Amino acid sequence: LATCYLHLGRRDEARKLGKAGKPHGTVVTSDEQTSGRGRQGRSWYSPPGDNLYLSLLLRPPLEPRAVPLLTLCAGLAVFETASDVLRECGVSISPLLLKWPNDLLAQTPSGLRKVSGVLTEMTLASGRCDFVIVGIGVNLLGRDFPPSVPATSLLQLVPSWTLVLSVHDFAIRLLEKFEPLYQRFLRDGAPWVTGAFAEKATLTSPGMPVTISTAAGMIAGESLGLDHDGALLIRKDDGFVERVLAGD
Repeated sequence: LATCYLHLGRRDEARKLGKAGKPHGTVVTSDEQTSGRGRQGRSWYSPPGDNLYLSLLLRPPLEPRAVPLLTLCAGLAVFETASDVLRECGVSISPLLLKWPNDLLAQTPSGLRKVSGVLTEMTLASGRCDFVIVGIGVNLLGRDFPPSVPATSLLQLVPSWTLVLSVHDFAIRLLEKFEPLYQRFLRDGAPWVTGAFAEKATLTSPGMPVTISTAAGMIAGESLGLDHDGALLIRKDDGFVERVLAGD
């Protein structure tokens, strides 16, 4: 990124730095989170030392309606970085699945388990985007997760002796992946990022049956893929096409 400062802290610290005028590209990392959270106020299991907890401060020249697409850029960066790591560790068939709109999952013998999540939050000033905090959590080196937490880590997906990677190294590689994706988004716009994400997000490929939990209730039907603004299009049983901006 054009400017990169390292601080200790969490997303709340990143927001303080944004309000204090810190520059685009400021990175906030934390060894541990005592109040890690995901979308809709959910908690994020955040033990110390094992995983990446990173918040990225951006000041993008985007209209507010385009800012949510930064979530897709970050998701692509995590997917590509994690996929590279697994290949380097000799995993020939990747178990990773990019899940719309903001998760990275892994297929394990116990079913789908979460590896990473992205949460993007925008602060407005006079109706325009002042700054954006892109929060990224990646389970890297964790060995044990509570039974109530359907998660796994990159370490659990490879023979343990082949994963020689620090949290700091993964963070650097992730930022190096994110930068060109971000610049491409700024140059080529929403159609490029939604197309690139949809290509990788096979769980919501056109024709796939999907059931989405939203704030307004459950929506089930056939995926038609992503709209130009990143919304998921679902054809319901009655033929009506629903545009879903966020859900599980």
